[in-house]
Amino acid sequence: MLSKRGFFLFQIFALGLALSLGSAISATAAQGESATETRLSINGYEGTLQNLEPPAALLAIKELKIGDPPFLKELEATDLYGITSSQGGGLRRGAALVQVFKLQLSSEDQASSILNLKCKQSTHRAPLAAEDPTNCRNPDFGLFFDGTNWSGFRREKAVLVLMKGAVSQEEFFRIMEKVI
Repeated sequence: MLSKRGFFLFQIFALGLALSLGSAISATAAQGESATETRLSINGYEGTLQNLEPPAALLAIKELKIGDPPFLKELEATDLYGITSSQGGGLRRGAALVQVFKLQLSSEDQASSILNLKCKQSTHRAPLAAEDPTNCRNPDFGLFFDGTNWSGFRREKAVLVLMKGAVSQEEFFRIMEKVI
């Protein structure tokens, strides 16, 4: 049998436990909400990236035709890409819109292996130019301009970000630097 003092200590312990569990549940719920979307604000461009299932993200990337040839290789099945999570959305400033897809892959090697690094040779290339600034690719960065839209990718370790939008090259680079 509990004494009055023991009962009082038990109540304080139970109340403390209930309050701490309530705080932990609230914190977990808040993390769950923030894990489903990421708010971005980059150089006046505002937007939200929503969690997407990898097949849906890959389909949207293919439909947007990000890069020419596309920055992502064409694989037979979506699970071969090694995507563990993906987010997609747009950044807006006025009428300007940049579509953004952020893919978390299973490893750095997987992120490198799904990139298509071969590009078409430009017909507008200057004879002394070392690299075509409108169509260049390496394992960490890619850029393509179709006359209206810039599209590109940036890879950092096992994270790959693909983007497309009708904005200036300078704005596109600024967004690309910070979105990853």
